[in-house]
Order: sequence, then structure tokens, then C-alpha cells
Amino acid sequence: MHLELLDPCHDPEPPGWEDFRQAEGLTAVWAYDVIAASSEGSWARPLLAVFRDGPRVAGVVGAVCVGLRLPNSTRQPRPRREPILLDVRLPAHSNGPTWHFAEDVTPETRARLLRGFERAAREHLGWGLAGALYRMVTGPCLPLVARRGAFVRESPGSMVMPLRWSSVDGWLGSLGKGRRQELRRQGRRIAEAAGVVVDQGTARPDLDPSEMAELNRTHTARLAARLDPRADLPAAYFAALLRREDVNVISYRSGERLLAFAIVYEHPDAPVYGPWAALRPEEGGLKGLYFDSYVRIVRSAVEAGRKQLLCGRGMADVKRSLGFDYVPMALVAVPRWAMG
Repeated sequence: MHLELLDPCHDPEPPGWEDFRQAEGLTAVWAYDVIAASSEGSWARPLLAVFRDGPRVAGVVGAVCVGLRLPNSTRQPRPRREPILLDVRLPAHSNGPTWHFAEDVTPETRARLLRGFERAAREHLGWGLAGALYRMVTGPCLPLVARRGAFVRESPGSMVMPLRWSSVDGWLGSLGKGRRQELRRQGRRIAEAAGVVVDQGTARPDLDPSEMAELNRTHTARLAARLDPRADLPAAYFAALLRREDVNVISYRSGERLLAFAIVYEHPDAPVYGPWAALRPEEGGLKGLYFDSYVRIVRSAVEAGRKQLLCGRGMADVKRSLGFDYVPMALVAVPRWAMG
């Protein structure tokens, strides 16, 4: 099987990428132009792999290259001038590994192809590469990347909600009394708030990508950690999402000011709750918008007949109170000498 290593900042979209994405039900996070837009002005640079069985795309891997000495810089990592980490994840993706293979590719072949990707990345990035970090590895995928010399530890898991109801009221009725009453009170409070406008829909030309990027930057800065640096999502990334019909955006505004937004990557069976950002009440925000967004997202998913709703990591107890189940995940760190 042939491997192509791609830098979407410079390389054109490879033949078959979009066909594979759509055929395999991958969300807009995997769209080539969206990945390329995520790196504008960022210190995290995408590096993608395409595996071909003849002309057919049989698998893809998404990763970013992070300069270990540049957590606060907008300058891209420089191979051979500073340590580089191959961070195997995609921007705004937090529900599982960022590799995907066609169903007929066996687990043994998948493991072999991932080792091939590591070897190609090691050659491409040179001696500055310190190692690879596989994030959000679910249990069935762990044997593909764990090995002698790798460091494996538990990491925050993601959340999934099976959608068993025919209406949002059915979902609300399944929650604990306190949570159900609070969600309804918050909905009324937001509806009655003077000047607050809530909009929801796809292809949203009414939103300003720069305003969304700034709000996301402020929100993300509160969540970043030393071992989990989060590159800011630039305005170009939001601009790429806002023109798509498979990206649903909920926005909360007060006059001309954006208070909060939630992005949902649509999917025929399992939509994904993606980036959320909001002003704090002391910054002029409105309390309860985060929970209100779930009511609106669940309503849309149930009415569209979706089977489950996926949500990212963090705030597990809060999400359990909303009906989500926990999906354990692991982090696998592979030093350079063990790659490939």
C-alpha cells in the first residue's frame, strides 16, 4: 500500500480525499480546506497521511507538528532548530483517534500502516523530531499504537449520548429533577433577556469569523495545559466552517456583541458538538448559555432522527447529568527511537 505525506498548507488536496471523507462519514473536521485553514498564523502545523491501495484511498491520518519551545508563539515549528512533537490529533477534534481506515483494512494492516506513517514523518521532520503523541485513543485502537518503549496513561475521555427519544421533552423527562427544572428555568430566562438574540443554522454569513476567533481564543486560554497545549483556531478556520452546509452554528448575541457560540459538525447518525466559547458573566456574558446550547442541539438531533450525539472531553460530571455516557481514552507517547 502506498503512503503519501501531505502538508495542506502547501500541497493541493489529493485525489480521492473528499470522496473518502464522505463515503466514510467523516465530519467537516476532516475536510481538507478546513484542516489547511486551521494553521493560518498558528504554531501548530498540520501533517496528513493518505494510504492508497492502487488509486483507492484506504486510510488517512491527521496530525499537527508542534514546536516544543513555542507554546506562546505564532511562529511555525522549525525542524532541526528546535524539538518537534508529532501530535496525532486534528484541531477541534476530541472524540477519538485522528486516523481512519476503510472497513476492509484489517487491524494488523492498520498497525503496520501507522508504523509506516511514523517512519515517513520521522524522515520528513528530521532529527528535531522528539517523538509522537497519540491522543484520544479508545480501547479498541490502543493495540495499534501501544508498544515496548511507549508511555501509556489514562487521559480524559469523551462523551456520547444515545438518542432514545422522539422529542426534546422526552430527553428532559429522563434527566434528574433538579437538572430538568434548571434547564427549563434557564431557557425561560434567556428568552426573556432584553436584547439577547439566539440564531441557529448552517451556512451562516451573518457571523464574523474574526469575532468568533477572538472569543474562542479567550475561552481556550482558560483550558490549555502544559501537556495539552491548544493552538488558537484562527479566523480563517471559522470562515471555512461558516460557509458549510454540514456545520450548524448556534449564536447568542446582545446587540452587536457576540456572547457565545456553539458549533455542531453534522452527521447522518452522530452529530458532534465541537467548539464552544462564551463570555463569562463578569465579562458581559449571560449565565446558562452553555446548558441552553445542549437543549437546542439535542432538539435538532432528535427531530432529525439522529442515533447519538457526541461531545468532547472535560466536565464529565456535568455531561453525565445531561444524559451522556463516558468513553474512556488513553494517551500514548512514543519516543523517537520507538517510532516505526
